[in-house]
Amino acid sequence: MLERTNLGWPETPYGSVTRPVQKPGTWLTGISLLWGEAGEPILMGAGVVLVKIHRTQSMLVSAPLMNFGYRVLLPEGLGETTQIVRELNAVFIQARRKSQFLAWHNGANDLHVLQHVSRAEGEPRYAGIAAIASAWKDRTKRERGTVRCVDTSHDLGPAGLISDTSTGHGLEPLKSFAGQQQQASAQEACKALAQDQAAAYSPDALATSVLSSALTTALLGGKHTGRLHWEESLSLFDALSEAAWEVAPSFLGGVAVTRSE
Repeated sequence: MLERTNLGWPETPYGSVTRPVQKPGTWLTGISLLWGEAGEPILMGAGVVLVKIHRTQSMLVSAPLMNFGYRVLLPEGLGETTQIVRELNAVFIQARRKSQFLAWHNGANDLHVLQHVSRAEGEPRYAGIAAIASAWKDRTKRERGTVRCVDTSHDLGPAGLISDTSTGHGLEPLKSFAGQQQQASAQEACKALAQDQAAAYSPDALATSVLSSALTTALLGGKHTGRLHWEESLSLFDALSEAAWEVAPSFLGGVAVTRSE
């Protein structure tokens, strides 16, 4: 499993944090998953974005000044879906208590698949995933001290692909992964792994795709909850290349073909 991490919640075992521990409820978590199919669902990428927010007010964001933490998990073989799901479960356990909001685009679909991923014999159920799935059933209710769940497709709209929703709210998606191209690239990578041809696909492409969706979801979730706003069209490429270019240097380190103009 490939992992590219910049920041975790304060006092987490992964990701280095040099800032003082923040009060609970000052974080917004965005989630994005990429699936492939090879006889069974294969998790081809998981992206987590962590944005610091104000507890009650909306913060202005812009691409040159954007700051966010991230975690990207990618498979190196077909048999790593369960391992990635375990890592996600740990993320959800933390997010449920340490984030004010958790945003996901069409989260119910992903959660349904996650709950049916095979576990090792004797391994307990994924408590973090189960808790978020339960909360997802009625996002209007929130247990005190736990995260509020936001579906950026159904709660914000327009419903549909993440690139469509982002365009409708002043976010400029990466054209390389807009529309059906994101899913098509994930399936091509899955096919390459199934044929034991890992060198035939670009991990940088998968990382850029899933991270851009996670950041988009976090921003849209922030807008819906009144915690983030932007004054003009915001380029996701510019934001990623400024704050997270090291995740995928061949895509985000100045390669013009990935720009959205």
